[in-house]
Amino acid sequence: MTTFTLFLCLFCQVLVVAGNLLLKHAMAGIDGQGRSRVQTGSWLFAGIALFSLWFFLWLDLLSKYELSQLYAFEGLAPVFLMAAAWLFLGEKVPLRGWIGVSLIGGGLMLVAGA
Repeated sequence: MTTFTLFLCLFCQVLVVAGNLLLKHAMAGIDGQGRSRVQTGSWLFAGIALFSLWFFLWLDLLSKYELSQLYAFEGLAPVFLMAAAWLFLGEKVPLRGWIGVSLIGGGLMLVAGA
């Protein structure tokens, strides 16, 4: 795998995380936070657009590389997502969550090194 391919794999995970954050933001507007339907729809559309970009980029990667090599990167999404929810949404993450993320990260390093 080239450095560019590794970048694309990481970029795919960033797209998944950003898409989830945008969808969460859109759905929070449905609970009556005073946003218009246009604003909520814009956040929803942006989230769907990022997921669509991820989907087609991931399909391209799948056509060129073995699934066993690529799929290890899918494990980064929960790690990135939890950190992003903590950082951008102000969600509380308990110590057990950080320990779990650390274990996932360690496992990914073992798989990537194999």
